[in-house]
Amino acid sequence: MALVTGSTAGLGRELAFQLCSLGARVALNGRESDKLDRTLQEFRAHGFDTIAVQGDISLPEGCRNIIEQCIIAFGKLDILINNAGLGSGGSFEDTSPETVRKVFEVNTLGTINITRFALPFIRKTKGNIIFISSLAGMVGLPYSYLYSGSKMALTAVCQALRVEMTETGVHVGIVYVGFLKNDIEKRILGPDGKLQPIGERDSFSLQPKDMASRQIIRFIQKRKRKLVLSTMGNLFNIVLMIAPWLVRLVLKNSREKARQMYEPQS
Repeated sequence: MALVTGSTAGLGRELAFQLCSLGARVALNGRESDKLDRTLQEFRAHGFDTIAVQGDISLPEGCRNIIEQCIIAFGKLDILINNAGLGSGGSFEDTSPETVRKVFEVNTLGTINITRFALPFIRKTKGNIIFISSLAGMVGLPYSYLYSGSKMALTAVCQALRVEMTETGVHVGIVYVGFLKNDIEKRILGPDGKLQPIGERDSFSLQPKDMASRQIIRFIQKRKRKLVLSTMGNLFNIVLMIAPWLVRLVLKNSREKARQMYEPQS
């Protein structure tokens, strides 16, 4: 049985769909009841054994309820995929304290809390805990420092938890996702905390969600520790390890493009 947080759209939805296609029982999760209900009906129309659990992972009690509902429905938990996240963009000095709080409550604290409530059940099944991070979580990106910071924190959480789970049989892994072909309605938080369209992305570097999902599922099956998605993502990872100065130079020279991407003009 698998729980995929943030599974009403994007990568999370595709991951849930592919897991169901392989015969897994999957709990869908999202904050918006309308989107969650539509996704549930679409999945059940395919004959999938699926439930929908509404809940906001930024709230500790919401996390507790999500896990409780999964156990009531299926009796156990084999896989937790921490996919739910909140994108953000904007300069450091323009970003409001409220926006900082919102992003960390979802991306970092939300992931920690739902993992904590799920852990006793994952231990029983010797299951899998997967953190979905980002290439932005490998290096601080200009005009995306908040998202980078909230995702970079997951690396430390994953590494620490993996050591604590030594000899328990629990698999703890982390996935660094690059730019995906996102849903057209995808929005991010601007520096003022208001949702805004994400900037246009270079189609050359975008990875299809179905391809990314297949790689993640194979990663879970093989119980690997770390996965960097896409050819461009792996190239980025290699350059970051052997020539970090080059990454800094590229980021410095691309500041204006980054500003336009994460702070779209009205």
